Amino acid sequence: MNAVFSCVNRADALRYMGCRGEPDERMTAQIDECEKALLAAARPQYVWKAFELVRENGALGLSGCDFKLPGSDIAKHLENCGSAAVIAATLSADTDRFLKKQSVEDSLKAMISDALASALAEQTAEAARVSVLQSMEGYFATWCYAAGYGDFPIEMTPLLIACTDAARKIGIGCTASNMITPQKTIVGIIGLSEKPQNGSRGCESCKLRDTCGYRKNGQSCQ
Repeated sequence: MNAVFSCVNRADALRYMGCRGEPDERMTAQIDECEKALLAAARPQYVWKAFELVRENGALGLSGCDFKLPGSDIAKHLENCGSAAVIAATLSADTDRFLKKQSVEDSLKAMISDALASALAEQTAEAARVSVLQSMEGYFATWCYAAGYGDFPIEMTPLLIACTDAARKIGIGCTASNMITPQKTIVGIIGLSEKPQNGSRGCESCKLRDTCGYRKNGQSCQ
């Protein structure tokens, strides 16, 4: 599905830039210009697929899939859920080309555009999560847990892409080293429950909470 945005979450983008406080007038003008160009270039898209969770002999899996979800962290993330949805969200290869062009032409605009694109990718993933909830009335969702986070292996990435058919539907791929393409793409799992769940990733659940630069500056990545 296509997602349409009129703006990029500025607070998230500024955090990705490492900004402390509000940027000055000159920087704000640069961000505005890059945002306009990015929104013209990007093609935000997402797909998702819901599954029943299968728990057998201490192993966690998705119904109809021939693989398990290894790691204690993903198990804890989904412990109160009977179902889950795998989501795949991307800004498309057009965004990769746009960012590459920026990197050649202007280093400052390249940095700004990259941060804006990261924030826009997060917005697209959230649009996918909202779409799941709109289609599954009565359910509550966790935040999106991606392969490579905690002890959930990065090697799960191509399996998650395959089970949503994201390669065919929206052009998401994965290299031999499990790097996702296009660059600004998010693939992960959200838990689904008939009871309220924590829909945002909090500091206390984060593996980086003790070394996080955001926390040291009194900020959060969420």
